[in-house]
Amino acid sequence: MKMKRKKNLCYRLLMLLAVMFFALDVSAQTTINGHVKDETGDAVIGASVVVKGTSNGTVTDFDGKFSLKCQAGATLVFTYIGYNPQEQPAKNGMEITLKEDVAQLNEVVVVGYGSMAKKEISSSVVQISKDQFNQGAASDPMALIAGKVAGLNVAATADANPNAMTDIQVRGAGSLTASNGPLVVIDGIAGGDLRNIATQDVESITVLKDAGSAAIYGTRGANGVILVTTKKGSGSAGVTNVTYDSYIALNIQKPRVDILSTDEFRRSRRGQDYGADTDWWGEITRPVSYSLNQYISLDSSTKNGYFGLSVNYKKGNGLDIVSGREEYGGRFVGEQRVLNNRLQFNSSLSARKVHEKWGNDGLFDTALTMNPTIPVKNPDGTYYQPNSPTDIHNPVNDLKENVSQGDRIYLLGNADVKLNILQLEQHNLNTSLSYALQYNDLKENFYTPSTSSESYWNGYDGRARINYQKWWTNRLEYLINYTMTLKHHQLKAVLGYSWERSMWEQSGNENMGFVYDALSYHGIGNGSYLRDGKANLWAGSSESTLIGFFGRVNYNFNDMIYASASMRREGSTKFGANKKWGSFPSASLAWEIVNTPFAQSLQQTFQSLKPRVSYGVTGRSDFNAYQSIATYSTRGAYLIDNQWINGYAPSLNANPDLAWEKSTAFNVGIDFVALKSRLRGSIEYFDRRSQDLLYNYTAPQPPFIYNTILVNVGTTKNTGIEVALDYDVIAKKAFKWTTGVNWSMGDTKLTKLSSDAYQMAYLDLYQKPGPGTSEYFFRVEEGGKIGQFYGYEHAGIDENGLLLIYDNDGNKVPAAQADPSYKRTIGNGAPKHFLSWSNSFTYKKWDLSLLFRSALGYEIFNMRKYGMGLKGAGTDNVLRTAYTDYADVNSSGGIISSYFLEKGDYVKLDNVTLGYTYAPKNRQLVESLRVYLTAKNVFTLTGYKGNDPSIVTSTGITPGIDSNSAYPQATQVSLGVTLRFH
Repeated sequence: MKMKRKKNLCYRLLMLLAVMFFALDVSAQTTINGHVKDETGDAVIGASVVVKGTSNGTVTDFDGKFSLKCQAGATLVFTYIGYNPQEQPAKNGMEITLKEDVAQLNEVVVVGYGSMAKKEISSSVVQISKDQFNQGAASDPMALIAGKVAGLNVAATADANPNAMTDIQVRGAGSLTASNGPLVVIDGIAGGDLRNIATQDVESITVLKDAGSAAIYGTRGANGVILVTTKKGSGSAGVTNVTYDSYIALNIQKPRVDILSTDEFRRSRRGQDYGADTDWWGEITRPVSYSLNQYISLDSSTKNGYFGLSVNYKKGNGLDIVSGREEYGGRFVGEQRVLNNRLQFNSSLSARKVHEKWGNDGLFDTALTMNPTIPVKNPDGTYYQPNSPTDIHNPVNDLKENVSQGDRIYLLGNADVKLNILQLEQHNLNTSLSYALQYNDLKENFYTPSTSSESYWNGYDGRARINYQKWWTNRLEYLINYTMTLKHHQLKAVLGYSWERSMWEQSGNENMGFVYDALSYHGIGNGSYLRDGKANLWAGSSESTLIGFFGRVNYNFNDMIYASASMRREGSTKFGANKKWGSFPSASLAWEIVNTPFAQSLQQTFQSLKPRVSYGVTGRSDFNAYQSIATYSTRGAYLIDNQWINGYAPSLNANPDLAWEKSTAFNVGIDFVALKSRLRGSIEYFDRRSQDLLYNYTAPQPPFIYNTILVNVGTTKNTGIEVALDYDVIAKKAFKWTTGVNWSMGDTKLTKLSSDAYQMAYLDLYQKPGPGTSEYFFRVEEGGKIGQFYGYEHAGIDENGLLLIYDNDGNKVPAAQADPSYKRTIGNGAPKHFLSWSNSFTYKKWDLSLLFRSALGYEIFNMRKYGMGLKGAGTDNVLRTAYTDYADVNSSGGIISSYFLEKGDYVKLDNVTLGYTYAPKNRQLVESLRVYLTAKNVFTLTGYKGNDPSIVTSTGITPGIDSNSAYPQATQVSLGVTLRFH
């Protein structure tokens, strides 16, 4: 009995203690009032106040004041963009002063194989973070930074086509046959495909513009490097964040090309009257298309790591009546640290399934030039097939009845393990081993029925084609990182080994002659051409291996002198037997003047003034495998002894000296932050020499068997100036206005084209389309600039309405009497200047941004005017201006002349975004809600009379050719919402 009483007494005492502790805990929950200001004493509006390690938080009001329930003495974390975070124990009446973060200089910038503080950068590196991205729908991540980086050209030639991507180029074109696009690196995986990741998963994009920063990527860094960093886990330990991001975008077709109406066509008597009234352009296009994007992510941090998950769904259609795209994507990223943070495991996996429907851009030209009196269908409902001119297609029939589509799979995975060997105050040493896999495949399906125009003109009943390709790359990398800090000296070093194997496979088949069209390409085996032995089968594969040894050393003396040097030794199976390996060194140096003792008086004006210089060697190796060895290919079948025997013949000469294209680049610039960090910018000059350029030259026979050979001969010189400026015009707490300008100027010259063994007087590039044509738009000679148009100089119009040109003696002769010897350089299609102007306004919870872009100093060849802009054009229909503005011209285009060149200069309002952000004071559930409205491609100011000049190709070595088949332009309006909650 006594024991039972003692147990009851103990139980009551424990209950009493629990109640007391609960009461104490409740009593500890109190309301903390405080005030947050900046160093000038102004209130900081919208600053975040959160109890450390929890989701309990609030934001400051218009007077910078806040009120928060928490335990007295709990650690409060105060944060606001542009200011250093601050932690203070909670107490009532607390006053917090946030200090401005001059360390935009301390911002961590991703570089090749690592990261550095922005102040330590001594080469040309620009990083754009997610809060600076362009808003609205984006075809791929590069659209997020269009106009944001001086020297980076991000061009969208078909923005309203859901299957199109942007073209990107850093500091102009330097190669004649290899790619002029930069190397893309996604989370450290070189050669990553930008369509594999959701734009919402991107945390930052870094552009390595000079060889000083890109040389560590060796034979792939000559065109610059784009580093894409995706999001990792975020938030306080133990707190899980959920983000929902969605937008719907409408593409509103801009006014169509002004051609003759049906009545005008009849009056012009340009062709036979078939009795119909057909708007061919309207038949194959939509006035409005859409794009839908749904995204949700979940991320969190733990005491020993983080994880992140996201899923994405996209769907959209194009302005043509066929194009469409639907994709599903998912991504996982995680990190786990064990053994007191000494051992670290990281992994990520992105996967995406895509279904594409493809139109036919060539049919836009057909729709514009086709006789508008031709009917779409016959009276019985079947499609009408015109029989003149030869090979004319009914574009509605082709688009609606043909099946042209594909299915893609994208995979991008990475796993690495990192061992922290030393974690001391003065010494840090770690090593890591990583494996990455990138896999893409594409299955293309095509079917044209027996009733199609193709079947009509080629004499068979339908054609089916299935082609399957896959690309995959395995990559293994081993790194050693060491950091030493001794008083005023800091040394960072990285050593690495990289092994990469890339493979490609293809197989396909084609058959014709089908009794039934209902099975489409699924019945490819039923065609009569297979039974007759005339069906087509093909297959192919290639494989290449790249191995690299590399290292880099960064040195920092007292935050005053910064130096960097790197070296990469790299070999590839693509290169010839005598040129398997190459070395790629770089060095850069920067001086932070304001931290120099004798220049401290400058600190009143400048927070940073850092001149820098860099030099490096990089390469290009993005050509096909097996180009250095002799290869053979089939040359048809031969009947020998009553048997058909396949014949083979040489298709490539061996070149044991085939090597990468080498680029040596010098860069000098200055970065500065001034006027209490309100003015930020950089100015730089670059000189890039691309040597040993690859091109196919005539091979002497003998000793060579095949008539051409790929060799390293030419040299180009690319020079330019870049300026980037950002200025906080108004920096009040309630209202801010920041404006920014990016300007770049440059050109590329061909300085060498021949060697002792291989001679070539000039290069003719981009053959004019059309049967029997022998003209080329471009000719580049030694000393000439890339992008030079080559043709006849227009000399006016004679009394009969015929175009005239100048001969070599300056005489005017009819264009019909043109002699090729009269040709000369008549213009240049590469813009001399690129300019962008951005403005960002914030007022309380509202924000407004505007981005203007411009290209200046170049010409465009107006193919629309050339092909259908004159009364004498060979097309049925023509532009209305042929009978108004150019009524005095009776001839056709005929030849390439300066008459069809126009200035391409333009200024356009590219992006306007209006947004509203709501952040509740009690953020235990909802952290923030943002709603925005974006308009893209709003208007373009230009004197050019063809398509919007911003869609005309401005990258590569054949820029400035407008096209009749250009995809329709649209103004895009997007409505989006981003919701973050715990």
